[in-house]
Amino acid sequence: MSTISHEAAFAALQAGAQKVREIGEPSSLAIVDSGGNLVAFMRVDDASLSTVEIAQGKAYSALALRSPTGNWLEAVQPGGALYGLDALGGKRPFVVFGGGLPVRSGKSVIGGVGVSGGPVEADITIAEAMLHELQQS
Repeated sequence: MSTISHEAAFAALQAGAQKVREIGEPSSLAIVDSGGNLVAFMRVDDASLSTVEIAQGKAYSALALRSPTGNWLEAVQPGGALYGLDALGGKRPFVVFGGGLPVRSGKSVIGGVGVSGGPVEADITIAEAMLHELQQS
């Protein structure tokens, strides 16, 4: 897979929505392509309105930073090596808490998934289900 097709993105949203129902955490799910453009989005089971932008921000941040979003939280705190990084980002500020994962094809990062709605652990679990589905495509 060198790009994320809309078919693969929709299948990943379905996998994420299934995980949302399994764990009972209303959430928003987002997938971006290699340019940070939104490919697919779903607000599942009456997720809070605030989760819409956060999920998209996590997907973008995972792509742009080429790593899970939660990896950056400590470094951006006052006194941290990258303090203030979360306020930067180009299209949107970086979201630096868990729930965003990069989508890889070999060594290349071709997109990102982002989930917002529950505790960070739930967001990561749902994002992992989405990523797993994308990697099956």
